[in-house]
Amino acid sequence: MPPSQTEAASEAETRAAEALLAAAWGEPVTVRAAEPIWDRSHVVRLRVTTDRSVVMKKRGDGQDEGYRAEVAALECLNGMPEPVAPRLLGADADAGIMVMEDLGPGASLADSLLAGDPSRVRADLVSYARALGAMHAWSMPRPGSPPLRSLSTPAWLGAVARRKADFLGAAAALGLASDGAGTEIDELSLVLNETGYPGLVHGDACPDNVRLTGGRCLIFDFEHSGWGPVALDASYLLAPFPSCWCFGRLPAEVAAPAVAAYRACLEAAGIELGPSWDASLAAALGAWVVARGGLIARVLEEDREWGTTTMRPRLLAWLRSFASSAGRCGVFPRLAGLCGEMHDLLTARWPQAVMADYPALARPGSARVKVPDWWQPRA
Repeated sequence: MPPSQTEAASEAETRAAEALLAAAWGEPVTVRAAEPIWDRSHVVRLRVTTDRSVVMKKRGDGQDEGYRAEVAALECLNGMPEPVAPRLLGADADAGIMVMEDLGPGASLADSLLAGDPSRVRADLVSYARALGAMHAWSMPRPGSPPLRSLSTPAWLGAVARRKADFLGAAAALGLASDGAGTEIDELSLVLNETGYPGLVHGDACPDNVRLTGGRCLIFDFEHSGWGPVALDASYLLAPFPSCWCFGRLPAEVAAPAVAAYRACLEAAGIELGPSWDASLAAALGAWVVARGGLIARVLEEDREWGTTTMRPRLLAWLRSFASSAGRCGVFPRLAGLCGEMHDLLTARWPQAVMADYPALARPGSARVKVPDWWQPRA
């Protein structure tokens, strides 16, 4: 075996992958080469012929839950007639690997936002929203399917309870009264879990976790997936992108067609989205704020960089998004009021914390997000 293959995939991993592919394709398979993808040692492209390849993903140390979640999610999505994710070809829990379709070259939504143009961003956002909508619409009627039964609640919901005290502590440090806000924080998860919109939640639907090709969007990296309120994923267009390094200002007029496309996917599948849907979205936006309670406490003292910008502009955007959304539909009035006050106070305290534009959507004379040195656009 060539040295590069030895480094990327062990002999045991290679043999396990060959067995999985032989079972999937009904013929003997030999792995000819293995190479890491994006310098990630746990994601490897296996070349089985000169023109055929697959992706092998390894289970890392302490990543048992993420491994199981991704296998379960992809196994469920294999049943979709129009795929929105790579096809799972097989998994070997003993070997700690899964093998899936290689999506091949193509751009991501991050490429569109950082190196595209307004028309491309609008089209790609709609494709992204339709893929999320199709995934949710497919999974929602199938809560009893074996793969989905094995999924846990999305980790972000647990983070709301864990970070409640940190969030309220940050408010107190700013001299803000939080009467009643704690009770409404408890209600966030209650609303999300009881609105009737449970489904497969990706949990990390970032602009670089998708592949855009031929007018379609395919979603990958399901390590954070779970069974829970799909509003958590849908809110990525509104927050925006609350778990992502690729963050910038997403104007409402740009996001609106994507939000409408997402909604249309669910309604076309017979899933009625009434006023409770708007409350769910508001609760999701509130969940992202409170789940970051520990981060809020830290950035009150010192800002830090992450990807395209620092943390303070993100916090201001998430506070504003939740307060506005909750205000429009009349839910969580005390928590929304507290977040609105926190936003206004911190905006005055942090005049340099500007919500910068993505390069593709930049206005004349506006601040632009920082494009990381390590990022390389894909065509």
